[in-house]
Amino acid sequence: MKQLTLLTLFFSVCLHAAEKPNPAHFKVEVLTEGFVDPQEMVMLPDGRILICERTGKLRVWTPGSNQLTEGGFLKVAMKTGNTARECGFIGLTADPDFAKNHWIYCYYSLPEVSSHRLSRFTFKNDQLDPTSEKILLEVPSDREDSTCHEAGSLAFGPDGLLYLSTGDNTNPFSKPATPIEEEQKERDAQRSSSNSNDLRGKVLRIKVKPDGTYTTPEGNLFKPGTPNTRPEIYTMGLRNPYRITINQKTSTLYWSEVAPDKKPTGEEINQAKTAGYYGWPYVITDTKVFNDLAGTPFDPQNLKNNSKNNTGIRDLPVPRNPFHFYERSCSIIGGVYHKSDAENAFPEYYDNCLFFADWNRSWFKVIRMDDQENNVGVEDFTLNARFRKPIDILFNNGVMYVLEYGNGWYDVKDGRLLKVSYNTSFNQILEPDPKDDPRIAGMNKKMNGIKLMQATTCLSCHASQSKLVGPSFADITDKYGKDPLAVDKLFAKVRGGSVGTWGEQAMPAHILNTDDEVKEMVKAVLSTKREKGHTK
Repeated sequence: MKQLTLLTLFFSVCLHAAEKPNPAHFKVEVLTEGFVDPQEMVMLPDGRILICERTGKLRVWTPGSNQLTEGGFLKVAMKTGNTARECGFIGLTADPDFAKNHWIYCYYSLPEVSSHRLSRFTFKNDQLDPTSEKILLEVPSDREDSTCHEAGSLAFGPDGLLYLSTGDNTNPFSKPATPIEEEQKERDAQRSSSNSNDLRGKVLRIKVKPDGTYTTPEGNLFKPGTPNTRPEIYTMGLRNPYRITINQKTSTLYWSEVAPDKKPTGEEINQAKTAGYYGWPYVITDTKVFNDLAGTPFDPQNLKNNSKNNTGIRDLPVPRNPFHFYERSCSIIGGVYHKSDAENAFPEYYDNCLFFADWNRSWFKVIRMDDQENNVGVEDFTLNARFRKPIDILFNNGVMYVLEYGNGWYDVKDGRLLKVSYNTSFNQILEPDPKDDPRIAGMNKKMNGIKLMQATTCLSCHASQSKLVGPSFADITDKYGKDPLAVDKLFAKVRGGSVGTWGEQAMPAHILNTDDEVKEMVKAVLSTKREKGHTK
């Protein structure tokens, strides 16, 4: 029987490989654009799409219109210097029975209290009613010392249970790759992710009642009444589960987990058919184990949370391995596609495949799964289009919708909403980009360092002509270009990390490239010429 199963699987994979659809048959349409720091979207039963922007606005796209309207506003905590770096209106979904009750769920950062709030609102006549708020729960949030990783994704399962992802709310810029510095609580993810009595660094699962309160379902990680635990916890030991999705046929939870900048590291795609523990901040990917501050490797089979900041249990479960992992970047989960007979639906080739994207590199991939949702293999999902940092993905009637964040990090204003459909009559050709890559305008594109930078996360924080999180390359060239020791000086800053030269924002250490590769990238930066129309 086992041999037959393997043989069937082999022929299934070979058949799929032979039938892989032509990328030209996928049509990529821009439905609307002009979002400011968009975070998450949800499609309503009538086809309208709601999008939350980190700055507090709820935006509405209506089919047949390329215009965005404002559907409400939540007053939220916003980034100020290195405070509240990833706070705002960060999570959104709609009630499964929205057509009757008009309820939506919002996860946002309170402006005057250090916590995030999950609330239910009524949304009618394209407007959120602020007086209808029903507060479900609040998650404490430390906002000083450059803390980040707030996650905030919301999703309903087919059984009506509501899932919420929360990040470790920790400063990731300290020296060790794993944040376990107990003397500075903002740098200790043991107080959050691996704390069974804390809601951060988790995926929570609750059952919302009609009156706006909730209960915790059976099957969560800890039974109600278990000492030093929270019954809302479904999965724990997470770093930054930025996006989640639920397989609507099986209730299996999937999420993408953003990895640290320093070794050991690796992006994770995780799966939870049942409640479980996933190891942060003690382990990452399948075999990479961190050391304690004395240099002793943690033992995954015998993990103990002995941090003085831990208020939960001390003896931790054995962590699960990730469903898939790859080199450090920024993974964005999509969804499990199920074949559809709707017009222009994706082909059956992708039935039961889990889609995911990468925010830094703007590519898409799929994980092919068998009937038991085992990982059979990973393959590229190539489209004849260029993307601007996909940040959320959903499927509806066999068609994929992509929310793009836009080029930059904060206060980005060129986010877009895209629709991707399939038909063999389509013939979408990848047109040359008339602007080339604006992030490297004015640079010597023949230099090897340019290609290296495009393959890393450098261009997520920097651009050649404009300040993003860090200074523009033109500004760096103005400051260091005539210094004969510039390459060595900048190499030291890039390799070891830096803060204070250009402001309060820390640049993490970059240790994923060789010394020679880092120096090639520095030389490419110093080749930058300031283009007309761009000033300091």
